[in-house]
Amino acid sequence: MAALLTQGQTGVVGADDITVSVHHSARIDLAALLLDIQGRVRADADLVFYNQPAAPGVRLIPGQAALAINLHAVSSDVVHIRIVITLDDRTTRFDRYPPPHVTVTDSQAYPLCEYTIEGLTTETTVIALDADRTVAGWQVRAVGHGYGNGFAALLSAHGVTVGISPQQQPPPSMPRTSAPPMGPVLADGQDVALVKHGGTELTYVKMALGWDPVRVHGRWGSRAIEIDLDVSALVFADRDLVDASYHGQLSTRDGAIRHSGDNLTGEGDGDDETIAVDLTRLPVYATAVVFVITSYAGHTFERVRNAFWRLVDGTTNTELTRVNLRSGGPHTGMIVAKLHREHHTWKLQALGQPIQAGHPLEAINQIGPYL
Repeated sequence: MAALLTQGQTGVVGADDITVSVHHSARIDLAALLLDIQGRVRADADLVFYNQPAAPGVRLIPGQAALAINLHAVSSDVVHIRIVITLDDRTTRFDRYPPPHVTVTDSQAYPLCEYTIEGLTTETTVIALDADRTVAGWQVRAVGHGYGNGFAALLSAHGVTVGISPQQQPPPSMPRTSAPPMGPVLADGQDVALVKHGGTELTYVKMALGWDPVRVHGRWGSRAIEIDLDVSALVFADRDLVDASYHGQLSTRDGAIRHSGDNLTGEGDGDDETIAVDLTRLPVYATAVVFVITSYAGHTFERVRNAFWRLVDGTTNTELTRVNLRSGGPHTGMIVAKLHREHHTWKLQALGQPIQAGHPLEAINQIGPYL
């Protein structure tokens, strides 16, 4: 019997060859994006749609709303296969029809998973499923995240540029980007919605931390004191901690949040540690992601120079906001910001609250008042 998934649930694949089929009463276009660990397509060949019906390991089945996927043939650099449904008639929307129904079967047509995408309204495009590569093997995740601005907006959110309709365009190319501009400074307590200019919701963001070690001067010259700051992301369902990404656990269990790795000294220009967040992959029960900075060896912020955090659009590297950390205090940690849902839209709130913590777990009890 097939596993019946609801939004956010995962199911084990357990087969190398699978077929993903979509049943819907309206005419639809089916597409797949082959994404790397950063949630981006690597090149044009990683997009499967009407005008480009195949990529290594993934192909559209002619005459059907279905994709055949040979997981063994998918490049090792691909960690997510994102399945996308778009209404063929761009003047209509999903809430005018019964919900789409997605099935995953093996090579013998045995049903593995099923998912009915409930709750769609004005959207014309929806991410149906993700197939995710994990240490234990491939699994599928029910996503059901809709895009009101359509297929082009979804592709743009994953780092590609296309016209309005995939049928009218050749395969898109990766945009050329210049150096990212500096974003506006965000005051403590201030909220900003995670939307691009024009109202398109952001789906992939990065939290970055940078700092420099303090140099102390003595009789024989100056030397640097190595300060080990750590940025961590703590995932909450209301007031309950449900997952985390930090230097000791670089990825959350579902892969939605990934840490770049530990920088022990702050040496080097620019960002020293980053945490990438795929907002579409956060479970529906997650209400907040809180970012904390802790000083591993217990050095206080009096000994930290040029510390800052910034939020970046993960698909374009455009800086959305930047905050310089207050220095000079005797604290060993800070609750710097939180992502939180408000009316189905993710917002960022700067917090800037000093705490005493050398490890993210020591910060948990101090986060409560800001949830």
